[in-house]
Amino acid sequence: YRISQRAKEKEKGLIKEKLEAELKFLRTQTNPHFLFNTLNNIYALARKKSDDTADVVMKLSKLLRFMLYESRNNSISIAEELKVLHDYIELERIRYNERLTIHFTRSVDNEAQPIAPLILLPFVENAFKHGASETRFNSFITIHAQLQQGQLIFTIENFKEEDAMESFTENIGLSNVRRQLELMYPDHQLDIEVGKTVFKIKLMINLYRHAAV
Repeated sequence: YRISQRAKEKEKGLIKEKLEAELKFLRTQTNPHFLFNTLNNIYALARKKSDDTADVVMKLSKLLRFMLYESRNNSISIAEELKVLHDYIELERIRYNERLTIHFTRSVDNEAQPIAPLILLPFVENAFKHGASETRFNSFITIHAQLQQGQLIFTIENFKEEDAMESFTENIGLSNVRRQLELMYPDHQLDIEVGKTVFKIKLMINLYRHAAV
C-alpha cells in the first residue's frame, strides 16, 4: 500500500512539474509576441518621422518593465491587469489617431482580486492586429471588463472588413492564452464569434477557482 501511495504521489508530482513547465513556456512566448507587435508599431511611426515616436518608446519601456518583473508572479491584482490593458491601448491609440474609436469600460467590485498576469492582453492585441490594422477605413474597438464576486466577464469587439477572416483560424496569441486558461482556470468559458463586420470575444472566468499549478 505504501509503495502504491508513493508511486501515486510521485506521478502527481511529475504531472505538476510538467504543467508548471508548460505554463512557464507559454508565458515566455507571450512577451516576445507582444514585443514584436509593438516594435512593428514603433517602426511604422519612425518611418513617418512622427513626433509621437519618443512617447511610444517611453510607454513601451514601462510595459516591458512590468513584464520583466510583476508578470513573473503567479498572480497580480485585477487593477494591475486592467492598468496594463489601459497602457497598451494608449500605446496603440497614438498610432491610429482619429481612424480608430476605442471604448474601454470597467465595473469592478474588488480591485484587489487576484488574477493570472497578462491573461487578458492577448485578446486586446488580437483586436488591434486583426481588426484595426487590417481595416482601410474608420473602425472601432469596444472593451468591457466586469468583475462581481469573483466572476469576471471580459468582452471585446472590433470592426473587421466584410471580406476579411471569413474562415477564422486562431493565431499564436489566442491559442497560447486558451491553453493558459485551461491550465489555470478550470471554470471558464471562452466564446469567439465571427460576424460579417464584427469580431467578438467573450470570456467568463470564475477567479475563485484558480488551479494550483
